[in-house]
Amino acid sequence: MFELLPGVGVLLPDGAGTLRFGTDEVATREALAGLGRVRDPGGLDAGWMCTVQWGDLELTTCAGGGRRDPQAGDLPMAEVVLSRAGPPRRALPGRAPVGRGAPGPGWRGPAAVPVVLDGIDLFGYPAAEVLEALGEDRHPGLRPQAAVPGGYLPGISFRDEPPPESGAPDLARYEDMWTTGRDDWQLERTGSGYLVVRKGDPPMHLLICHDALADQVIANMLAAGVEVVAG
Repeated sequence: MFELLPGVGVLLPDGAGTLRFGTDEVATREALAGLGRVRDPGGLDAGWMCTVQWGDLELTTCAGGGRRDPQAGDLPMAEVVLSRAGPPRRALPGRAPVGRGAPGPGWRGPAAVPVVLDGIDLFGYPAAEVLEALGEDRHPGLRPQAAVPGGYLPGISFRDEPPPESGAPDLARYEDMWTTGRDDWQLERTGSGYLVVRKGDPPMHLLICHDALADQVIANMLAAGVEVVAG
């Protein structure tokens, strides 16, 4: 079992210890080596990145960001991505954030390895149930990847981030778009993600200027099975 620890990091399975935000590359690789062969997927400007597989999950760590300052050019670990392993190949962190591309693989069942946050197994239940259980006040560093309608989450990212600033956009204001009023909306698939569209004659695009909020709205709409149309 992996357990996500807000403000701390991730408790690793099989007694491998705790992977902490702010850890340097050498210490991160040593911690992951307790789970298996550590790989370097490369291809990103995150400073460094490494991946290990455990059971039917992959854990990828990324440097950069976070609330700690790098020291002497040694970037700290600031993000962990846990993804379902197996075909089709998943998108690497930073390549396709929630709502910016097509949903991930159509997983229709739970992962064998639990990933737990606040007692909730993020890969153990359909995405819509998981998002409902997490509630609107979920940890701001948690970003679920988009799931196909009725499916399970293909992956999540977990960052070392402070609480949102006061006055941040309120997700609850949009809740009817994937609950009671979801039949009034659709998602238009584009080459780079999705547009939120209110049905009508003519249909109207909804512009959400806050990127993180837009990602969360689209992720909830996808998980709830809101209609998706070609752009």
